[in-house]
Amino acid sequence: MGSALVLAACGGDPELRAETSTTSSVATAPTVTNVPTTVVAADPTSTTVAELESVPLSVVESFAGAEWFLGRVPAEPVPADADLDPIRLGMINQEDTPLGSYPELRVAAEAAVAWINAELGGVEGRPLELLSCVTSFDPAQSRACALELLDTGVVAFVGGVDVTSEGSIAEIEAAQLAVFGGVPANVAEQRSDRVFAFSGGDVGALVGFLAHASETGASTVVIAFGAGVPSFEVAARDYGQPVGQMLGLTVELVPYPIFTEDPAVVFDPAEAVDADAVIVLAATSSCAPFMRAAPESGRQLYLTGACASAESLRAAGAAASTVLFNAEGSFDSALADPAIFEAVTARYADAPAFGAGTVSFRGVMNLYALMLDAGPDLTTEDLVELARSSQMRPSFWGHPYTCDGAQVPGLPALCAPQQIIFRFDQEGAVVAVTDWIAADDLFDAVG
Repeated sequence: MGSALVLAACGGDPELRAETSTTSSVATAPTVTNVPTTVVAADPTSTTVAELESVPLSVVESFAGAEWFLGRVPAEPVPADADLDPIRLGMINQEDTPLGSYPELRVAAEAAVAWINAELGGVEGRPLELLSCVTSFDPAQSRACALELLDTGVVAFVGGVDVTSEGSIAEIEAAQLAVFGGVPANVAEQRSDRVFAFSGGDVGALVGFLAHASETGASTVVIAFGAGVPSFEVAARDYGQPVGQMLGLTVELVPYPIFTEDPAVVFDPAEAVDADAVIVLAATSSCAPFMRAAPESGRQLYLTGACASAESLRAAGAAASTVLFNAEGSFDSALADPAIFEAVTARYADAPAFGAGTVSFRGVMNLYALMLDAGPDLTTEDLVELARSSQMRPSFWGHPYTCDGAQVPGLPALCAPQQIIFRFDQEGAVVAVTDWIAADDLFDAVG
């Protein structure tokens, strides 16, 4: 899914968390803790004994033989060998911020790691260990997170959301490590050849929205983006506007104060040009206000899928059903991937993991597939070479990816720009509006 911006107040030291196959404990450093990975949620009131007894013994057994991105789900669970050295992974994620945070990305990634260790046997027995560092809107803090994680000997990074990743990516590149998956919210990530995002980022989302607007008869479209956010500006100016014009649309760019909760700053300019549709690249704090204003505007509103969080949807109320969102996960009911995600997070997550958490879960599972190919003695370069050589490689609950650096011109990190447009009905059920939109073909057409 595309990214809604996550911005935060600066300050504070990075907080490093660990997710392993062991029980919880407190490390000697005061900022380092081990997060429990047991199948029982951390909140004892969230899962009753009766509910646990009604759940099948394992997720694997529940889906044994079902078709998923790795072929068929195994017949029975196999735990990783706790006596073997773990394969250590790092994650930098933005949380605990007053203007929006995404703990669900970390929670979903931790759940995926716990499941891999408990039921999928790790990598030929070796368990995975995930160390996560929480940062806020501060390049120096992002850099500190990267350095702290690098000191632990991680072999790769699982992508989260790090809006100020210009501070971390340089250190990761210098160490010859790589990032797999996540929400590429910064131009530094999108332009890096050491980032492999199973996503199209905001660029893919914009192109998907524009294609749908064109197909449904729009003639004038406003692309609104937070002023001063380079990734939004690049997506709108360098990709959205040219693709929209190629599709025959009149495209108006409207920068607006990124932290606004006043939708008039976008809908008034849209009314001035009589726009048929409005696409907003929004900060999380702006998602619900834009949704609430959409019906009265009389214009089709498009928001990135990260605005479809439970919190934003609750705040928007019935107006949410009028909005169109983008998704990068398949709606193919023949695949068990979506149901597996729900089952794994229900069993192994200790907090809500839906919304943008689907992206980090996908990142962990796709990285795990690369690890299986590389074998238990894998190196970072083994994983990088496997990713770079991928051609339409199956992706967990996503479009097959190709990480040849050419899917989005100038943004080599984006490996899967294809999009699906969806909405919520009045009962809150997800409804696919389109099949896959081939954003890569539209980039090729623009040249």
